[in-house]
Amino acid sequence: MPDRRSCTRRAVLASIGAGVGSLSIAGCVDVDPDSEWVAADVPTDAALYDVVTTAGGVYAVGEDGVVLARDGDDWTVRLENGIGGAGDGLRTAAVTSNGRAMWVAGDSGALGLYDVVADHVADFSAPEEKTTSWTAVAAAGLAGDERLTVINSSGELLRGRRDDATVEWFDVVEPGSGSSVTDVSLTPLAYGYVVDTDGGVFESRDGGVSWSRIGIADAAIDFETVAASDSGHVTVAGGNGTVYTYNGVDWSRTTLGEQPIAALARDRYDAMAVSSSGTIYERGFDGWSESARLEPGNELHAVALGTARTPQLVVGESGTVFERRY
Repeated sequence: MPDRRSCTRRAVLASIGAGVGSLSIAGCVDVDPDSEWVAADVPTDAALYDVVTTAGGVYAVGEDGVVLARDGDDWTVRLENGIGGAGDGLRTAAVTSNGRAMWVAGDSGALGLYDVVADHVADFSAPEEKTTSWTAVAAAGLAGDERLTVINSSGELLRGRRDDATVEWFDVVEPGSGSSVTDVSLTPLAYGYVVDTDGGVFESRDGGVSWSRIGIADAAIDFETVAASDSGHVTVAGGNGTVYTYNGVDWSRTTLGEQPIAALARDRYDAMAVSSSGTIYERGFDGWSESARLEPGNELHAVALGTARTPQLVVGESGTVFERRY
């Protein structure tokens, strides 16, 4: 890969010549002259399906139940064969509001709690005897008293409430419109959002007890991902590069390229989206813009915003990890 100075210099010259601030430079993985996306060296070639930032650093989960942790600038394997050593793939991860607990879920009903402070794993697989693969998990609240929501490939949603070492599970509901639900997002204010493969977005204002459809009329999009903030703003995305943002009253639509959006991440003000083919978009005060075009060679699955101590990251097939460095 070209060195940072070479990529930066060429990006600046190209932007001056073209009159734009962001261009793809052949052979470079970054188009922002103030930063670069660097391929990380990770100890696995397993597909990585999700990545989250916790109080103990960054974790990625994936194929065969692998769990990776980023220690400083290095990546290490924390779990090689998943929850309970069963080797069930982990498709999704979520973190409590204080970042001290990470929930992971995936194939054959695999569900587990990883205490990132104590470096301890607890197996909660097949809750309520549900062994269908979980496609998304969400958590909200402080570790030890968090609210949990998991959804499966059958369109079912299961809520739970943790009380230290135990979890109380509630009745299964099906919030979708008859289609498969694909992602869920919770806020600390007990709001929840679910998307499905028929252009549906559903909201709960009572912690997931009841759900109502809030959009999106005539969307005609298979929604893949949803991210909500404490302010009540919601972003959903999916096929054909389509992104919708909700301000509590109205939906606004943006098209980001032509490739499906594979993953979203957002906080109160900012958001990032990544296409499966490697284009990264950022949303700031002025709206969405293209940030970078990676050359991963493998399909991408997830993105994390990062913190003051951890970089922004994307992960994907065959152990693909890119880190943004300034």
